[in-house]
Amino acid sequence: MNRSMIASRLSLVTGLVLSALLVGWMLFTSPWDRFSSEGNWLLSHRWGQIALLDLYAGFFLALALVWRFEPQRWLCWVMTVALPLLGNPVLALWLIWRWRTLLVMAPNREIG
Repeated sequence: MNRSMIASRLSLVTGLVLSALLVGWMLFTSPWDRFSSEGNWLLSHRWGQIALLDLYAGFFLALALVWRFEPQRWLCWVMTVALPLLGNPVLALWLIWRWRTLLVMAPNREIG
């Protein structure tokens, strides 16, 4: 196994673990009663606005990859709605679903 394969697997596992922790944190701490007030606080600060812009820019860059590599168009549309609403755990699930396909495409240069 070469370094790039180890790095890609390590990145995938790290992202999956962090996504699972995020979902667990959201489910068990029930932050929904403060969602509006804390969202307003975040938007009232410059770094909060930058962080949200960075977050959503990443979502839409990920969606560009989904639309490029996902053969099922209905799933592309589901991802387009779900990713900005539910966040990176949705992307983590898609990566698990398509990981082997992406690994096969990468060495064959079918990506570009």
